[in-house]
Amino acid sequence: MLNVKKKKPLMIALRGTLITFVIGNVIAWLSGAWPIKFTEIPLSEEEQAFIATQTENSIASDAKTIGLIYFLHNYLEKAAEVVKTEQAQGNTTTELEALSAAINAKIAGTRLDLLFGQRKLYQLKQALAQLKQTSDALPAQLDVQLLALWAFISVPDIGDSEANALVIEQRIKPVLLEEGVPKDLAASGWLALTHLYLNMANEDDANSDSWKTKSLEAWKRYQQLDSQPLWLVKESQDLGLKVNGLFYGK
Repeated sequence: MLNVKKKKPLMIALRGTLITFVIGNVIAWLSGAWPIKFTEIPLSEEEQAFIATQTENSIASDAKTIGLIYFLHNYLEKAAEVVKTEQAQGNTTTELEALSAAINAKIAGTRLDLLFGQRKLYQLKQALAQLKQTSDALPAQLDVQLLALWAFISVPDIGDSEANALVIEQRIKPVLLEEGVPKDLAASGWLALTHLYLNMANEDDANSDSWKTKSLEAWKRYQQLDSQPLWLVKESQDLGLKVNGLFYGK
């Protein structure tokens, strides 16, 4: 049994270790290691019906669609399982790889890592690096670019995610301005850009007003589409409040 003389320095040492541990984790969490909450969004009847009609022999594009539905609704474990099953059967595609990377990025973002966040940050960086590689390989494919963009803006600025999001912005904005883009994709694109511009307005003080203006323009284009997929409802509500708060004080 420890005596009083030994207990005091031991307690001081333990407190010092504990404080170092907590501070280290706070710094890591502020850098992106804090768990991010991705709330599950209920599937629409149409989406449930689509998933229910698929068979085990569905092609990779169907698997990608199912995985994407789960991913967009934040059913991340289900999305990961769909992709893993398809890859195990040798049906992988570049689009499926992009989806896999996006899922891994979000899953890494949800984790709480008490070892100063190092394991989680490593996994997150790996997923983001894979996602960048895939999106760079398919710069003209809008769905892949949107998938990458949402993943980059859904996690903290780790692995140059902010810079990568701005690269994607340059790729997709001219496309979104064209006619004929499916409304769901256009809505996803303009809402993602609204999110990105608001982030930039908070971080780039020198050009904050310019980013705010861009966020309002993107938000208005989103509203003009009059199309709101179910998985965008929560994000739309949150971003709408932020935009209105910036420009209309409410």
